[in-house]
Amino acid sequence: MNIFIAGGTGAIGRVLVPLLVGAGHKVVALTRSADRASQLERMGAVPVVGDVYDETRLVRSVAESEAEVVIHQLTAFGTKDGDPYEETIRVRIEGTRNLVSAARAAGVRRIIAQSISFMCSPFGGGLTDEETPLYLDAPAAVRALAEAVASLERQTLGASGMSGTVLRYGWFYGPGTSYDPEGSIPRAIRQGTMPIVGAGAGTYSFIDLRDAAAATLSVLAHETSGIYNIVDEAPVPLNKWLPFAAGLLDAPAPGQIDEASARQKLGDLRVYYMNEQRGASNAKAKRELDWQPAFPSWRTGFEALYRAGK
Repeated sequence: MNIFIAGGTGAIGRVLVPLLVGAGHKVVALTRSADRASQLERMGAVPVVGDVYDETRLVRSVAESEAEVVIHQLTAFGTKDGDPYEETIRVRIEGTRNLVSAARAAGVRRIIAQSISFMCSPFGGGLTDEETPLYLDAPAAVRALAEAVASLERQTLGASGMSGTVLRYGWFYGPGTSYDPEGSIPRAIRQGTMPIVGAGAGTYSFIDLRDAAAATLSVLAHETSGIYNIVDEAPVPLNKWLPFAAGLLDAPAPGQIDEASARQKLGDLRVYYMNEQRGASNAKAKRELDWQPAFPSWRTGFEALYRAGK
């Protein structure tokens, strides 16, 4: 089928685009950088240089692609033009609105959008699932991100005339992510600047980029709509994975910081991640998408990632 992807040179896009092309799809990929056009061509995609905030050009680009499906994989965590957090909030609200509008104008029948599994309410026991409410009553710093996620999901699922699918990915790891051996998190672990906050009870559901891309391909094949958690089988608290990663990286054991001090030093959002978030269940995705992660545990994934970098 004909696919228009926004975010084709991002961390997951670099894995997903070759998979889509290899499966026989015609892929047109949006990039803001002319320098990245050749990268997309090498992956087998047709590059289109443009900006998701240029509505007129975006509408024309989606229409000219003759896309049946639009895939929204945009974030702005790697931006150097502003605050990555604020820019990612903007792209999830305004960028999604523009993509949905362009897709509707072009007669696209389906939109698939990247969301996150770790912005659900932390209250209650066990893992979250697709019915767990987003954390919209969070402290202000956390609520801004939760509201942006809610906006993206609402716009995707409510797009008139189109089927919408939301993929709530877990914490990405792999090349080009913040967990890359040379990325910000291993760097902080090596420097001893990433502590265990409070009890370190924040539970992470990780996902290898290759598993995330494979799940996205399964979504295309199954013509399904709704929300799906795309996470591995082994949710793990910070107080377990952080010392394990430090050992793999030959880094010092992580220190500890009490929650009150962490709120002052690190802010509410990082305290939420590190001491409050709940892990997520992938049962629905496995059941309805016929998908199984090749890396069912972050542990084996981290071992492969960090030992390969030595």
